[in-house]
Amino acid sequence: MRKIILVILLFFSVVSFTITIYPVVNRIDISSGTNEIKIIINVANSAPAIAEVEVEFSDFVIEGNKYLYDVGEYSYSIKNWMTSESTYLILQPGESIDYEIKLNIPRDFRGAQAFGAVHFKQKGGKTDVFETVFDYVSLIILDFPVQKNMRTEIIDAQVVDLTSIASESLINKYGNFGAVVELKIKNNGNAVLAVNGELRLISREINRIITSIPLTSNSFVVFPNRVVSFEYFVPFVLPRGKFEVQMDGISQGMRVTNFKRINITGEQPKETAVLIDPFIILIPVERTIENAKINIQNLSPKSLRFSLKTNSDSIEIFPSTIRLSPYTKINGFIKYDSRNSSLNDGDNIFEIDITSEEKIFLFKNPVIVLRSGELTVDCETFVTDVATNTFSINVRNTGNTILQGKIIRQDPLQTIDFTEEFVLFPNESKKFVISSAYNEIVKNSTFILFKKYGDKKLDQKKIIGEVKK
Repeated sequence: MRKIILVILLFFSVVSFTITIYPVVNRIDISSGTNEIKIIINVANSAPAIAEVEVEFSDFVIEGNKYLYDVGEYSYSIKNWMTSESTYLILQPGESIDYEIKLNIPRDFRGAQAFGAVHFKQKGGKTDVFETVFDYVSLIILDFPVQKNMRTEIIDAQVVDLTSIASESLINKYGNFGAVVELKIKNNGNAVLAVNGELRLISREINRIITSIPLTSNSFVVFPNRVVSFEYFVPFVLPRGKFEVQMDGISQGMRVTNFKRINITGEQPKETAVLIDPFIILIPVERTIENAKINIQNLSPKSLRFSLKTNSDSIEIFPSTIRLSPYTKINGFIKYDSRNSSLNDGDNIFEIDITSEEKIFLFKNPVIVLRSGELTVDCETFVTDVATNTFSINVRNTGNTILQGKIIRQDPLQTIDFTEEFVLFPNESKKFVISSAYNEIVKNSTFILFKKYGDKKLDQKKIIGEVKK
């Protein structure tokens, strides 16, 4: 029978099943003229059994928000600079050792930073089918006395219109409205590019900034001499013609700017659309008259005139008549008068309709939620479609309020998000395909975290349930 080895990576955490390592991040300033340094990593066995540990040296880079430990030939890697007396450790119960690593720095290295990782691998449970290996990772970042430079290049930029030319995979991911901005960024500098700033999409045909996309140093990361692809969804019907994609921000205290000129060709889409933010407008009903603020934005390259309403005479949306130039937004508000209606316990949900002489699409199908009376939040979950490397988790909202949740895997070592946060209306069901093998270990460590929509924390937890055929 084929044996499956499960490798569990642990980084930025010292919580472990048996051993602990410290520090998990080694950031070291290298003095001018230094050719050799020593690094000490403490390894401790807190378990009542002997711990056998294998040590490996590897590359370390981040691409977007992914950690990579094997990138082939890379001039900024310290993998081949590291040596030690032994790469096999035996720790008695309660024993703690200082593990010494020597780094021989090449005389011809000219970068401002260099990177690597040390892996302390310990075998865990073992069956006829599974063998678990716990991988505790200590990262090493070297800072050299060299001026950092951030020479960023947008080597490619494309805009994909989801209403016409998009691939099936993009439509499945984002839907059939809006556009996707695809970028390839190259770091021609000598240090990590981690940008806090924004990406602006500017139409030169109408001389307007269509949108600004926030960039954060947690996710917009490019290591030196690397190329990384990024993808951003924008909920706009874009005009055809000349555009500029501009990047502007700060990385490691230095200003970073770059731009790329592109041309969006083809026939102008006929779709027009409006965005209401937030798209779920939650109003707890506690007084006779309740109000809520909203933003209303034109997502289209043409001027629009319309009005908004629901099927309830107790709800009014202002302004009563709305006029918006291309891509502009205004403030609006909603008024609810409880004297003209009665509500059920829980979330009373009213769809917003748009009235206009032309067809206008309301992005994300916005709703007004009047929350009243006794509230319940609960769900049922079960597993279906178990295959070799995937299975599905089905979730149904059995409460009377909108449910917000996510599915996680949690064990003594770490927590992994199987899904992003999602929203379920009362009695609504969703199926989530999980890219993992299904077994007893996964069954007993996979949970749904959930809450009432609008609450701050996912404070309720439930195991995913049994398999149903």
